[in-house]
Amino acid sequence: MKTYAVYSGLEALQQASRTRRWLDLPEVSETLDEVSGYLSKATGKQEDIAAFLRENARPHRADMDRLFIAHTGMQVGISRAVMRRTRVDGLAGCSMGDLARAAVSGATTLRQMIGIVWHLAQYRHLSPPGELASVRPIEGLFDERQMEWLRDTGISLSLWSERYGALAGSSDAIEALKPRGRELGLKINQLYPYPFHSELMRPVADSIRALVSGWDVRPPAIPVYSSVFLRPIVTADEVREEALAGASNPVHWFETIRNLRNEFGVTRIVNIGPTDTITAWIPQSSEFSDLEVVEAWDLCGGDVAEGRAA
Repeated sequence: MKTYAVYSGLEALQQASRTRRWLDLPEVSETLDEVSGYLSKATGKQEDIAAFLRENARPHRADMDRLFIAHTGMQVGISRAVMRRTRVDGLAGCSMGDLARAAVSGATTLRQMIGIVWHLAQYRHLSPPGELASVRPIEGLFDERQMEWLRDTGISLSLWSERYGALAGSSDAIEALKPRGRELGLKINQLYPYPFHSELMRPVADSIRALVSGWDVRPPAIPVYSSVFLRPIVTADEVREEALAGASNPVHWFETIRNLRNEFGVTRIVNIGPTDTITAWIPQSSEFSDLEVVEAWDLCGGDVAEGRAA
């Protein structure tokens, strides 16, 4: 059995009640304290990311900048807990999840990744106006006609599953797609008012280049598969290249899962989460009926319950 841990993007923190349950796990609590310290040095004031998550029912509406930080810290903390409880043979992430994955792999430090996250949060305004929008069929799975149209729009398309994707580009361009999308049986709705995973984010990616140029980056200590490049990340240079490419390139999550299973013999997925946004579809897919999905909470949640009882 070969097991890969997987890391989702920011949407994983939008289910606040499912996120907050992790805050009592020691590994998560300790990691968020560590992350709060790094952020405090960046902002010059006392930061408490765990309190931010506890106090905001909708953290993505309260403060997107600190949500970025919370996401990376939460995922690294959950990873530390998971790896004490089960064997993990490799890592794969998508979108912002790639940053936590880089730290967990040993290629970078958590402090470095918090530096990138905070830089991205502070400088995302460098991109021209745009958005990231969800796209999904009104009923069922994407069909061939829908997929052909989506690929021909000229808008950056990230495919997350057989029934969910994201379009990134200018708001005007995405708005112009909606009438034809409705005719084809598609729903298109804004996720974030920033064009993540499109060429419009290139100025932000270029600003990150200067930040990471002098960093000590190492080859991953555990196998890593890139959903941006659809190949393993092996060298320190590839780690840097992917960190720069992630903001301005589409994510190929559906193909990543297929390749991990077909080309690398992965039979078990541990979803770091903190929610199931990128794995819930796998058990529902006839193509991946032989792929086991384990939620990190199922491995660690019992310890939280025991701690509360004590």
